[in-house]
Amino acid sequence: MESHICLAVDIGGSKLDIGLVNAEGELVGQAEKHRVPFDERGIADPKGLIELLVPFIERVEGLSMRFHGIGLSVCGNIDRETGEAILVPNLHWRNIHFGRMVEERFGCRVFSATDVRMAALAEVVWGAAKNSRNFAWATIGTGYGGYLFLDGKLYGGYHGFAGNFGHNTLDEVNGYPCGCGRRGCVETFVAGPAIARAGQAAASAGHSPAIAELSSGGPVTPQMVFQAEARGDSTAREIIEQEVRMVSISLAGLVNILDLEMIVLGGGVTHATPDFIQRISQRMRDFLMTAEAARDLRVVPESFFNSALYGSAADVFINTEILPLGPFD
Repeated sequence: MESHICLAVDIGGSKLDIGLVNAEGELVGQAEKHRVPFDERGIADPKGLIELLVPFIERVEGLSMRFHGIGLSVCGNIDRETGEAILVPNLHWRNIHFGRMVEERFGCRVFSATDVRMAALAEVVWGAAKNSRNFAWATIGTGYGGYLFLDGKLYGGYHGFAGNFGHNTLDEVNGYPCGCGRRGCVETFVAGPAIARAGQAAASAGHSPAIAELSSGGPVTPQMVFQAEARGDSTAREIIEQEVRMVSISLAGLVNILDLEMIVLGGGVTHATPDFIQRISQRMRDFLMTAEAARDLRVVPESFFNSALYGSAADVFINTEILPLGPFD
């Protein structure tokens, strides 16, 4: 297994991770993190993204390992058959044939899917959900959404886009514009930019001295709000408590509908404080319908520093029959 290798790529709303991974789910060398390049219109530049992969492809040529292709994890709706990015709100992509572009640039097999599917796959193959039959992967970062593993199988739904619970409408009248083109999606209330927006408003209004000090007059980040809460700032605490409440309501709704045994949480926001996932787990119990769910539900952190990155590697090895196909689809 160690002699098999692929290039794994996870493209998020603002950052991307790139790494070479073997068929045992281990990094070969170091992964790299880059900012997503955007053009002057605010649209992610696909050619700029592709060029970031070049050093890794060159590195493969110096390894005595069999290269099996590229796994692409992308933060939006991806056609797995063609690699077309149907809708990627945070990159402002619609109908971009990104998978084909990568394939043509490097002349190798490319396997593309939405990032949340890849993350769920990693947890099933190598991670915390290896023995689970009913769980949801959920990510809170630049966006908010997830993927489902039901009755022992990845569940994509009719079009392969299941798990977009971050784009359930919460308030279409007074809510905030969303990258998907609609207004008032849950994502706009709970993702990282929402925390930053609330922190910015608090600092500008003079309600949070700690956030104002941390930002020094510049843009507020989600991490600053968490740091202000840790300092005892009451307004920052209210912002994070509201974050925990709304995420817990959203995820508890999934459990109530699907009777899940586990939620695996990942994404940048979940790493902001050591106790964030524990707070979500505790708060969710207030919104679960049955005593059985409240008793048995497990809420755990992702198994990897970036589960979607590892899942994109697993996808390559499954599709090239290096790993057993299994009941994944």
